[in-house]
Amino acid sequence: MPKAVVVSVLGIGLAVIVALIIFWSVSKYLKKQMTPDLSNQPLANGQDASWEEKRRKARMAVTWQASMETSQGTVPVQLNNISHSGAFVVCPEPRALNEKFRMIIEAPDQNPFPLQAEVVWSNVNVPEEKVVHRGMGIRFIENRREDRTHLNNALEADLEEAESG
Repeated sequence: MPKAVVVSVLGIGLAVIVALIIFWSVSKYLKKQMTPDLSNQPLANGQDASWEEKRRKARMAVTWQASMETSQGTVPVQLNNISHSGAFVVCPEPRALNEKFRMIIEAPDQNPFPLQAEVVWSNVNVPEEKVVHRGMGIRFIENRREDRTHLNNALEADLEEAESG
């Protein structure tokens, strides 16, 4: 093969490799810019102080059953901690950030009651080996006074039981 052809083929090959490296770098950069980094989000049992400071209300550790009513159907979940303003929901497939849904909470010794909720964070992107409980943080939004009263009564009953027991 003539020397000029070999040089041309090597040049084209080198150009293709450089183009692939540039394409890969740009795609990684764009993916990182478009995907929120949730790896620093707090886990259910290991939340950092900066997240705690953002909360308006203290959370109570609980083990309450609940169900999420979404457009895909009803999903049974568990609440690991809860306050007047939100909760940590243990579920195998956390919902998307900002997704709104209706939750039916089954607090002990209480009638089930509904609350509207919105996803504010999840640990869906955290590697499995670093997750204590797969799930999401939610805040309660746009709820009727009656439903907020049910939540308040459930929290007070749970607190009284914890203090007496």
